Amino acid sequence: MHTPDYRALVASSILAAGLSSCGEPDRPVDVEVWHGATQRVGHLGDAQDDFNLMGVVSGTEFAYTVNGGPPEPLVVSFDDFGFRRLGAAGHFNVDVPITSLDPGDNLIEISVKSDQGELTARTTVHRALEGSAELPYRIDWSEVAHPQDVGQIVDGRWQLEADGLRSEEPLYDRLFLIGNRTWEDYRITTTVTVHRVPEVTGPRSGGSGLGFIFRFTGHTVSPPRFPEARPKWGYQPFGAITWLRWSKAQPAAAPVRQFYRGDKDESKDAGPLSPFEIGAAYGMTAECVTSEKDPNTTTYRLRVWPSDRTEPAGWDYEIEQTSETALRAGGVALVAHHVNVTFGDVSITPMTGTR
Repeated sequence: MHTPDYRALVASSILAAGLSSCGEPDRPVDVEVWHGATQRVGHLGDAQDDFNLMGVVSGTEFAYTVNGGPPEPLVVSFDDFGFRRLGAAGHFNVDVPITSLDPGDNLIEISVKSDQGELTARTTVHRALEGSAELPYRIDWSEVAHPQDVGQIVDGRWQLEADGLRSEEPLYDRLFLIGNRTWEDYRITTTVTVHRVPEVTGPRSGGSGLGFIFRFTGHTVSPPRFPEARPKWGYQPFGAITWLRWSKAQPAAAPVRQFYRGDKDESKDAGPLSPFEIGAAYGMTAECVTSEKDPNTTTYRLRVWPSDRTEPAGWDYEIEQTSETALRAGGVALVAHHVNVTFGDVSITPMTGTR
């Protein structure tokens, strides 16, 4: 979440030309699809337009097909910092329109070639038509067999561990989306344990951050700010972000508690989190509540505290956002932006009768 640059135009050119090759001719072929050979979408309702299939490849020519259809170019990252959602070299993230998937099982094939051979990886994606995720909503990670049972993986590689859901690599905007477009006003509570904050985030990112993206309904295309690309990387509009944010210039310092608007790149800081310690667990509660008087106005609140203490009654900040374009409904995304973090059990409750 920073500023556009020329690589967006490169990605758009690849898309327009239908190209699907890069790298050296003798590069060995390999393909790894993250999150399993069987995945699913739709069972929790309509959260965003796309199903995201992610992984990493090595080779010189890349393509994918859906249900035996015509090959489409598989765009992979360019360098060690990748390009935004393509977090590192060789990463891919296919935006598969959910409406293009048949009800039931669908076959997506990733094909990789080079002078050393070719390889195809097959993933079955089951599309459900009548799913839902009703509030209140609770996730006890110890009872979850696969992250997709309780949410939608939008970006990055996520791993279930004893203490919760962990973002395996501290790369650009790793997102796990909970809920769907019907959610409006709600409160979320979880714990976060930071394992590592990298010293460098790359040329297309600001400082590291972790927390919640409220009313998120997927990435967008809206030129010239967010040009067409594979995968799409337009991150606004959404409701707003409530999170912990590190300074790009001082990644070893304590993070600030930050509010980030849902309609433009503007933020407000509420001071550093103190005490802060890598490896310690912190509770996080945030909420969004629409004004009774103005549907374009929403109040966002955040509090963060050491998890071995009682949750405080007050808020670290309460910020009122008025916007005609920030979204009024949508699920909540757990976001790990260049942070290796574990999110603990999640509780989400509706904020009815509080306007």
